[in-house]
Amino acid sequence: MHIDEVCRSVAAVAGEPGLFTAEVDESWAQGRTLFGGVQALLAVRAMRTAMPELPPLWSLHTTFVAPVAPGQASLRVELLRQGRSAVQMAARLLTGDQVAAMFVAAFGASRESALSVAAPVKPLAEQASPSPELPFIAGMSPEFTRHYAYRWVEGGLPFSGHDQPFNRILLRQRDEGLMGEEQIVAMADAIPPVALSMVKGHAPASTLSWELEFIHHGQPVSSEGWWRMDASLAAARDGYANQDAHLHGPDGELVALSRQVVAVFA
Repeated sequence: MHIDEVCRSVAAVAGEPGLFTAEVDESWAQGRTLFGGVQALLAVRAMRTAMPELPPLWSLHTTFVAPVAPGQASLRVELLRQGRSAVQMAARLLTGDQVAAMFVAAFGASRESALSVAAPVKPLAEQASPSPELPFIAGMSPEFTRHYAYRWVEGGLPFSGHDQPFNRILLRQRDEGLMGEEQIVAMADAIPPVALSMVKGHAPASTLSWELEFIHHGQPVSSEGWWRMDASLAAARDGYANQDAHLHGPDGELVALSRQVVAVFA
């Protein structure tokens, strides 16, 4: 199922204000649940369907509560507050009557400001030698990774027992089309936790919470370009890992910041 088909599947339920349905097939699975990035995509799409004139997305706070099986999903969207330039909204992803994930988003229109500090542009160093593109291997690779391509620049592959708490990964969306806000939201969650690169041998992991902040809002770009995510492990103890990451666009410009709490069963 192409990512744009996933976006278009989000539809309002007649006679039920704030309620939406969506359809996502098994190719977006991650273990026994849907890939977290596509869950967030559905939430943002439902919010924008509920309020088509929303300004750009600045932050998205996500808490993953329970597994979401592929197939039909329901979302309930709520307007929390609408000001002159900022809008806060919430969405709940439901499986039956149970809340499976919660999202709180802040959207904000541009306004005049005396403060202007540009994020640094960091193109990939010329001397860097990325690894070949990793193949998708059915039955071994997480299902959703068929939609993304990966090339490691620094750090270790998952379960390699690497000794450095840092990964630099090139990635791109394999589904052809344009990378807009919703596609970027999904891809920002597409890399494996750095903690898994430091584990020797297979170990399951599950993201508990995820915060995404947009730094730059540009025009949609072709999915053919390689993006880069620089991810670092801030701490890991008591079975939980804290990770920070910076997502850079194909031109090297910083687009988004990501922060996660991951439960690691190793």
